[in-house]
Formats: sequence, C-alpha cells, structure tokens
Amino acid sequence: MSSFPGAPRTLPGAIVAVDPVSPLSRIAIFQYNPDEVTRTLRPRAPTGGGNASDHDRVFGAPTQTIAMKVELDATDRLETGNPLSTTTGVAAGLAVLEMLLYPSAARVIANTALMAAGAIEVIPPAAPLAVLAWGPGLVVPVKLESITVTEQAFDAVTLMPIRAAVDLSLTVLTYDDLGPTDPAHYLFLAHQVIKESLATVATVGAAVSFALEI
Repeated sequence: MSSFPGAPRTLPGAIVAVDPVSPLSRIAIFQYNPDEVTRTLRPRAPTGGGNASDHDRVFGAPTQTIAMKVELDATDRLETGNPLSTTTGVAAGLAVLEMLLYPSAARVIANTALMAAGAIEVIPPAAPLAVLAWGPGLVVPVKLESITVTEQAFDAVTLMPIRAAVDLSLTVLTYDDLGPTDPAHYLFLAHQVIKESLATVATVGAAVSFALEI
C-alpha cells in the first residue's frame, strides 16, 4: 500500500541540446525549478534601418530574451549517501549546464588533427540545437548568451561545490533567425500557434464575461 508523498509531483524544466556526437552530456534537467523566469520581448527592427512609413509594420516575431536562476544543492543526497553527490557534489550538474557552451572534445581533436595535416582553414563546428523546455507553454529553441555560476559551499576534502546558483541568459531563436530547413524553425512556429490559441481563448473568455455582466 503506497503512502501519500506529501507533495505534488512537479514537472522539471530543462535545456535539451540536440548533439548527435555527444547526446548524453547535453541534457540539463533542473534539480529545482527557478522561482522566477524573466522574459523581455521587443519588436523586431527592420533590416537596413527602415524608413518613416515602417512604423506600423511587423517585421517578424519579436526578439525575446529569457533570464532565470537555477539552483543546485547536494545536501539531501549527501545525507542519503548518493555516490555521485558524495564524489562530485553538484559539479556534475554544473558540468551539464556548462557543456551547453562547449564544442565536443571529439570535434576539437578532429579539427586539431586536420590543422596539423595542413588544412588551410577549419570551419568551426556548429553548436548543438538548444531547446528550453519550460512546460507545454514554453518549448522554444534558444541560444545561450551567458552562464554565471556562483558556488556557495564546498566539500572539505575535495573542494567540490555542494551548493551553487546558476544565472542563465538566453535568447529565443525564431523563424526569422532560422532557415526553413531547420527543424527549430517549425518548433518556434508551433510555439507561436500555441500563443495565438491562448490569446484567442482569453479574448473570447473576456468577451463572454463582459456580455454576461451587461
């Protein structure tokens, strides 16, 4: 007979980077969901500067930046003797987030070998497609602009961090930033369709409520 856990199950947020070369190191599931998510939207400016008649035109999806703070804490897992937390604290969880900004070591080694073999130019590898999954209402392709790590406590023997806070700064990539052959192009388009549906439901609901009050 199962007992009531005492708290509802929470859907964790995550950043998933699609990288066929190193798939397991590119899935960052948040240990604790941030208490706040700050989204800043700005109208997209016309290319080339535009002119006076462009003030009433829409030049695509707005640019959007997202800021959030993700917290990691190994205290509870240390008390239960979790082997990963015992040996690394939260360093492994931090590494998952930081690896979102790194090229894979395999690609770096391959490029170094090409340069040593006399290749004139080695094209930098493409970054993996990063997707912010913050519940059904916010699943969008993103570019990580910065990751700021504040390590707050350390193991006395290994100096591995036990607690840390990570400030994430993200830019949402829209269909204006992505080519029509890029799967992320359609991922953002699906996100916009969901937004439009929510806006329609809200508008209809407000109209019905207003009519009933008359």
